[in-house]
Amino acid sequence: MEWYPTPSYLVKRRVILEYLEQCEGTNILEVGCGCGDLLHVLERKGYTGLGLDISEDALAVAGAGFSSHRIKVACCTPGDIQEKFDIVIASEVMEHYQDDGLFLSQLRERLRDGGHLLLTVPAHMKDWGPNDDFCGHVRRYEREDLYTTLQTAGFDDIVIYSYGVPIYNMMKPLYEVAIRTEISPSRAPMEKTAESGGMWLLNGAGRFFRILFSDVTMYPLYVLQRLFYRTDLGKGYFIAARKKEQL
Repeated sequence: MEWYPTPSYLVKRRVILEYLEQCEGTNILEVGCGCGDLLHVLERKGYTGLGLDISEDALAVAGAGFSSHRIKVACCTPGDIQEKFDIVIASEVMEHYQDDGLFLSQLRERLRDGGHLLLTVPAHMKDWGPNDDFCGHVRRYEREDLYTTLQTAGFDDIVIYSYGVPIYNMMKPLYEVAIRTEISPSRAPMEKTAESGGMWLLNGAGRFFRILFSDVTMYPLYVLQRLFYRTDLGKGYFIAARKKEQL
């Protein structure tokens, strides 16, 4: 399985990393870690924890990128483990679940009281496209729906940013055109989900993308997207929330 950074991924990673700076604790769980890029960055920053995914191919790539044993990976779901964490991250995962409330409840169980939940999800059903079908998405989200779903699942201190303006908005139509020829109607939803952590377009383009798109070249776009966090103009939402403490 090949993985390389795209502009839309890098602006998403940036908002997660920036928000993490204000979160207490360094023991993390990433659900749907894919090929592990975010975990590799967090390991270098001193975090410990666990990454989960249902794709053994993606986990093989993730596991090969660690320089220590501070972070491990496992092929399972959050309902299969019992450990509690300071921070739970699930980036581009919740939209794959028919029952997203149940999924959030599972994430809540993996957090200590007052722990932080960080999510990213695709925004706006009006923007549904071939990439959503290809990746096995069930829905895209609106800001109001996210507030309601998070509160019902037992979270508060909810913060929602609309991220990726303008680069994600510019790239999404290109992704949609490129992916139309890749869609196979015979793939089962779970197969689509398992494969969504890799790069299935432009095979062999990794070296080019790593040179062209980096934190250095993307920095102006990192700064620019902050101006639009409080709008609904982006194609994705970042969500931060805290587990309500038990009374």
